[in-house]
Amino acid sequence: MNLLPPARTAVAFVTAALLLGTAAPAWAHVHVHADQEVAPGARNVEMTFHVPNEKASARTVGVRIEAPQGVRGMRAERVAGWTVEPAGAGDGARTVGWSGGAIGGEDGAEFVVHIDRLPTGVSELAFVASQRYDDGEVVTWDQKTVAGRPEPEHPAPVLSLTGATAADSVTGLDASWTAAVVCGVLLLLAAAGLPVARSAARRRGAAAG
Repeated sequence: MNLLPPARTAVAFVTAALLLGTAAPAWAHVHVHADQEVAPGARNVEMTFHVPNEKASARTVGVRIEAPQGVRGMRAERVAGWTVEPAGAGDGARTVGWSGGAIGGEDGAEFVVHIDRLPTGVSELAFVASQRYDDGEVVTWDQKTVAGRPEPEHPAPVLSLTGATAADSVTGLDASWTAAVVCGVLLLLAAAGLPVARSAARRRGAAAG
């Protein structure tokens, strides 16, 4: 078995660390999850949106969630310190929002919604989240994540439904988590190989002397 020379091992270690560092920030975006599996056409569904504050110089003071076509009867649950905004007129009760609160620093907050009925014939639900800061900026999370391509800057929060294919499921947060796990494994393997390579180099040096 040929061991990597110390220099190559060090390069592998640094590369893995850089990959891990670039994967981690992808976790910091608006994402959605449900405590139980959700199937197409399900009724009375509860899901939670996690909204992180991403600006050190501003606070998040408004959040708005828009559901995709086919979703019926979405309602916002009250959140301490926030005011639930009225549903948008004429949108089929597919938009909810909160205002009056604040998320500062590197904190995040969770916003729960209840949906009367989900559409059928779909494998996932891609929402649009709008995040308003107290400096006036509004960030919209609506970009589609495509398998095999870099994650967009503002990916839409996506909830995979029961029965979705593996390719459909690895989107949004799932894709970021998979990349982080792979990079973490590479980092551990590189770290484990470094002392072995150094020991082998010392033995070769002693034998040469």
